[in-house]
Amino acid sequence: MIKEYPMTYGEFEKRVMELFVEQADSPSEKRKRKTLVREEAGVIKSEYDYACYCYDYQEERGPAAKNVFTDEGLLYQPVRILDMLY
Repeated sequence: MIKEYPMTYGEFEKRVMELFVEQADSPSEKRKRKTLVREEAGVIKSEYDYACYCYDYQEERGPAAKNVFTDEGLLYQPVRILDMLY
């Protein structure tokens, strides 16, 4: 059974990349951030899987689980993880 989520993996990956790269202060930093995103594709996939899990189990995961596919949720989890790797 295929479940419906607010974002496909492609949409999730694109938005995480946009939010992460937007934080850059210079063109060279933007390039470095884009490179990191490509290198860390596995991290983004894991974060998407985690977001889907949270979305599926909102009752157990609490109120924040409703926001995992919003910009706020993306900044809080996958973008923050990429920032730590950067």
